[in-house]
Amino acid sequence: MFFLFLFCVFCILSPSFSLVNSFFLSAYGFVSVLIFFFQILNICAFSCSIKEAVKIAKVVYNVMFAIERIKIIKDYLTKDKHVSVAKLSSLLNVTEVTIRRDLEKLESEGFLKRAHGGAVLNAELDEPILLEEPSADHAHQMTEIADTIFHLVSDNDIIMLTDGPTNQKAARLLTRKKNLTVLTNDLRIALEFSASPSNKLILLGGDLDDCAVYGQLAINNMQNFSLNHLIVEVEGISKKTGVTVSSISKASLIQQACKMAQTVSVVCLADHFGAKSFYRVGDLDIADKIITNSTLNDAYKDYLFDLNIQLYTSVNIYEE
Repeated sequence: MFFLFLFCVFCILSPSFSLVNSFFLSAYGFVSVLIFFFQILNICAFSCSIKEAVKIAKVVYNVMFAIERIKIIKDYLTKDKHVSVAKLSSLLNVTEVTIRRDLEKLESEGFLKRAHGGAVLNAELDEPILLEEPSADHAHQMTEIADTIFHLVSDNDIIMLTDGPTNQKAARLLTRKKNLTVLTNDLRIALEFSASPSNKLILLGGDLDDCAVYGQLAINNMQNFSLNHLIVEVEGISKKTGVTVSSISKASLIQQACKMAQTVSVVCLADHFGAKSFYRVGDLDIADKIITNSTLNDAYKDYLFDLNIQLYTSVNIYEE
């Protein structure tokens, strides 16, 4: 009854509650929001007042709706190629100012180009869905790595999973573990654990960027935690530039997290060895372990051996 009461109050107070109808454009998104909503209420119900619980729930709702709103805009543009600000404002029942802010974000990501009164899908995107889904080969690599991560984490561990699609796959497997304490900056990883009562999930606060939080607040929050095992997903590893990622915010967060962890594992697809992203995290020796898939070439295996960095792939994980 307590949860039902809070949910009703939340629905009444939330200015965006009428948007629930548009959530059914993505049933999974709507269900995910509800699961996460009740998880928040479960956490705070016995440690704060009803007013505070409702306030926290509203914040979570607004964050999750922003993510769903972006997804709806992407789906609409992928299908129709163009859309007006007025149309999106009516569809999502938010102000045109909010829609313009969303379009600016998607333009900065290269997904669309803004035009007078609306936006058009970026013509350079041959297959827009690739922005959301990895190739079949990369998906297979991610599955291999996720399985390796699963076997490197033990019950009762205190770990952090940074944002990324491979770590998200690993999170899905790790929900089978018991008594884990999991820290993350990724909302999708948080949702994986939200229905796992045998494990404890802590979501960092910070500035929301797509489905992850970064910024000075997130970095400051990191200083409150001590980790057994940090598992960071990166976009590139090379002999010359070391470990690299796609944003300075992500680089800064990882650098701080490394200071708080006993063991640092770096996750990277074998295809991304020898590649580099724009922002440098550090030399390869920031990693105690590197987790990748079985197709890594022998030259890099020898290089990592010489650096005394443990290498884990799906081939050797069961031999460790």
